[in-house]
Amino acid sequence: MKNIGIIGARKFKDRKAVIELVKALPADSIVVTSSCRGVCQWAGEAAKARGFSVKIFSPDLTCVRDRIEMVERYYERNRQLISACDIVHAFISKEAGLTGGTKFEVRYAKRLGKEVYLHWENSGVQRIGQKQKGLPFAHEDKNFTTGWLKFFSEVLG
Repeated sequence: MKNIGIIGARKFKDRKAVIELVKALPADSIVVTSSCRGVCQWAGEAAKARGFSVKIFSPDLTCVRDRIEMVERYYERNRQLISACDIVHAFISKEAGLTGGTKFEVRYAKRLGKEVYLHWENSGVQRIGQKQKGLPFAHEDKNFTTGWLKFFSEVLG
C-alpha cells in the first residue's frame, strides 16, 4: 500500500489526464492531495469514485493575522502533504509551467528523496530521480548551494 500524492497547477486543464492516472493506480493505493480546485479536486473525486482512501490536506488558517502568515500556512500544508507521500505526481500547466506551490512541493519532494513524476500538459511524463540532472530548476539549486559554500568558507576559513 502506497501513499500517492497528486498535486498540480490550478491552470492545468486536462482533467482526463488526472482521472486516467487515478484509474491506473494499484487497487490498494491511498491518494494524498489537497482541497484546491482543479487537479487536486479531480484527483480526490476520481479516487473516491474508485473506492480509494483519500487524505486531503488543508492549511490551518485559524487566527491568521496577515497575508504573509497565510502564505506560510499554505507552505506548511504543502510540506505536510509531501511528507505523507511515497510517490508524487505533479501536473504542470502548459500555460504557467512549474511555478508557485507546485514548484515548492516538487522541490520539497526531491529534497526528501521521494519518487516524483512531472505530468507536463500535452507533453508527456518526466520522472525525477535523486541523481537526475537537468531539472527545470537545477540552476537555482546550484546558485543556492554555491552561496552557502561561499558563506561557510568565509566564516570557517
